[in-house]
Amino acid sequence: MTARALWVAAAAAAPLLSYFLGRLNRWAGVAAGAGLFLFASFMLAGDIAAGAPYAALALWTAAALAHSALLNGRAGAPPDRARLEKALARADGLAKELAVIKTEATVNAAGEKKSLAVYSAVKLLSETVEPPAAAKQLGRYLADYFETEEAALYMAGGSAGGLELFAQGARGAALPALPGLLAAAGGPPAEPVTVSGVTLAPVLAGGEAVGLLAVRGGTQGPESAGRFANEISFALKRVMLFRQVEWLSLTDGLTGLWRRGALDEKVKEEIRRAAAFRTTMGFMIADIDHFKHLNDTYGHQFGDAVLRRVAELLKAGVYETDFVGRYGGEEFGIVLPRAESAGVLRKAEAIRARIEAEPFSQGLEQVRLTVSIGIAHFPRDGRTPEEVIARADAALYAAKEGGRNRVMDAGNL
Repeated sequence: MTARALWVAAAAAAPLLSYFLGRLNRWAGVAAGAGLFLFASFMLAGDIAAGAPYAALALWTAAALAHSALLNGRAGAPPDRARLEKALARADGLAKELAVIKTEATVNAAGEKKSLAVYSAVKLLSETVEPPAAAKQLGRYLADYFETEEAALYMAGGSAGGLELFAQGARGAALPALPGLLAAAGGPPAEPVTVSGVTLAPVLAGGEAVGLLAVRGGTQGPESAGRFANEISFALKRVMLFRQVEWLSLTDGLTGLWRRGALDEKVKEEIRRAAAFRTTMGFMIADIDHFKHLNDTYGHQFGDAVLRRVAELLKAGVYETDFVGRYGGEEFGIVLPRAESAGVLRKAEAIRARIEAEPFSQGLEQVRLTVSIGIAHFPRDGRTPEEVIARADAALYAAKEGGRNRVMDAGNL
């Protein structure tokens, strides 16, 4: 490369020197670029006379130096704080809007979950024909709505304050006993209240108390419990009426005991259970002696009173786990799960003696009556329900033939 070309290149590179040095200091960059260009021009003094080519180079260099100074001036200028603060404020506003949207979405999702739980509970109670199966599913809906497994629904018609447990969440059994809660609340509440950390909400249908909600924990208070109770009230009343009709179809209207069909089903159920667990089952048939004579002598009204009282004495003479039913006419059947023959015999004798000692009033007259009882056992006397019942019936026939007012065990025939 010739000296001339070198200086031409140096003159042309002056703007580059101005730009890069100007990153540190704008005016120092301009001075350095201008100085390099002037020095190169001095070295090319002999060629300046060439005219146009040098003029073009000078014009380009001047423009480039000015542009470099302008760029470096912008780069070194302080940032626009107003625009930056505006952008930050906008970003903060967007973040807040996003937080609000997330909150609303969460609330809406929770509301939809609760609405679905209420809808599902009402639909379930309105359509079910199997209350026990519906109760299990309803327990899950209670947990979903109240966001706690410690929730229970009681239905009118039970023993604890007129209420019985119908459905509960997985930990519903951890709730305090209902009688204690009702005592603390001063009786069944007329509106939602909280006692001992448990929210109680009455379920009212047409002003009639058909149930009670009990909830502990979760995120819902008395107001929410009251809304849920109000939503399910008429559906729960339907279940209550359905159970009453079902109960009436299974029980004898005169004595309140189970009917023959229910009694037969209980015998089958207990025999299946005894066979599965290799236990025993006892079965009694009790028959009122000379009942037709009582009806003919004192009238059917007196006969009905006798049937009701004998039913009461039979129920009082056995355990709560035993099953007493009206077998037909003046005959009664008693199913005794897990019963041994000696124990059943003693129980039957006690029942017979108790009825024999019972005075039945007919006006001013005291009427005495007796019963005969036949006993059979599974598996000793039969392996099927039909066999066990037939053996008990045969034992009853033997007691009648033996003089009545006695107990006969099929094992002694």
